[in-house]
Parts: sequence; C-alpha cells; structure tokens
Amino acid sequence: MSTKISLKHHSEEGLAGAGFHLYKECMDDAFVYLEVSGVPFEGSTSVDLSGNGLSRVAVRLPNEWARKLGLIEPSRPAVPE
Repeated sequence: MSTKISLKHHSEEGLAGAGFHLYKECMDDAFVYLEVSGVPFEGSTSVDLSGNGLSRVAVRLPNEWARKLGLIEPSRPAVPE
C-alpha cells in the first residue's frame, strides 16, 4: 500500500520515463517530495556556514519543465507591433 499523496504529476508523451511527481506522505504534513525522471537537470548542495545548520539545494531545470511544474508562467506569443 502506497503512502504517497500526489499533488501534481506529468508524464511526457513519447519519452518513456520522462516526467515529474510532486507528492507528500500521508502522515507527514511538514514536507513535500519532488521526483524528476528522464529530464535534464543539474543539482548542487551546500551547507550554510552561518551556524544555523541549514543546507541549500539548487536544481537547474529547463524552462519547459519549470513551466510544467508551475514554477514559471507559460510563455506568451509575441505581440506584433
């Protein structure tokens, strides 16, 4: 039995395994999880040296996939002058 609750997902047609899944665990309202598969990305992590013990995660995604995730607005066609 799965404990995942899907919040948003997308599978790319014609590209087997390409897509994302944003979900949370049913007994954990404090966190969400993002799985990205078959998509070009670059990730990095670093530790905050300010002493608070927090880390930083950066993920570089193509604009196309950021739009699918709802992270940026859809591109609009150019308006002729």
